[in-house]
Amino acid sequence: MWFLLIVLLTAVPGIGQVTVLNTFATYDACQPERNRVGFEMAESYPGENDFLIVCEFRERASRVPVREMLRQGDGTSPSVAG
Repeated sequence: MWFLLIVLLTAVPGIGQVTVLNTFATYDACQPERNRVGFEMAESYPGENDFLIVCEFRERASRVPVREMLRQGDGTSPSVAG
């Protein structure tokens, strides 16, 4: 199973460093959403480089809390290995 994650590179009190945004059956299904979220985050928080949006494969269900993000548009962002 592929997980769309936001990874905070700077610790924030009270917020987990890794949060699952969504899950996907394949990397190809995860990639467009990763691009969309990454692009929207870059637009909303210009100059903020303390997070990554990644697709990560995990064989077991994640214990990281899942947070649903509302889709507000389409876009692309630079690729992040995942």
